[in-house]
Amino acid sequence: MAALLLTACAHEESGHGFRVDAVRVEPGYRNLSAQFDQHLRLSREAATALDHGVPLHISIDMELRDSRTLALLTNSTRSFELRYLPLSRHYRLTGPEQVEVRTFPRLRHALGALSDIRLVMDTGALAPGRYEFRTRVRLERSRLPAPMQLPARFSAEWRLDSSWSTWPFRISA
Repeated sequence: MAALLLTACAHEESGHGFRVDAVRVEPGYRNLSAQFDQHLRLSREAATALDHGVPLHISIDMELRDSRTLALLTNSTRSFELRYLPLSRHYRLTGPEQVEVRTFPRLRHALGALSDIRLVMDTGALAPGRYEFRTRVRLERSRLPAPMQLPARFSAEWRLDSSWSTWPFRISA
């Protein structure tokens, strides 16, 4: 038990990991616009892998639930690829569906772009009422090269995922 507590404390003190600090939800016509304020910090091991040519895939999971019944109404995942380009010494961030590609001179700039992001989620028509928007941000360890997947599954250096956070909102008539 003490070993588990020490491991948890060491993880917290390391300063790496993902966290969703705030989400502002704006209902639209048959969709939701969500403005994310996140904290994304890679561990030393993940940053080293990135600098050695391993692309990292970061996903943002979103769920819309009815606040009264907690029934899942819709869900969506947006994935981003972060890659280091050694010839130009830049980091490339590729957005969902490979539509948007941006390059940054520093890793902190690329992570900063992901930290303050707006995503749109299709919902269909929503009736007036109370809803919950749930989200989390995670590193897709299953998309690492095969030899890295097993060690990454058990190493604290690769546990970057945020917990689920819930953001209530209301749609007025």
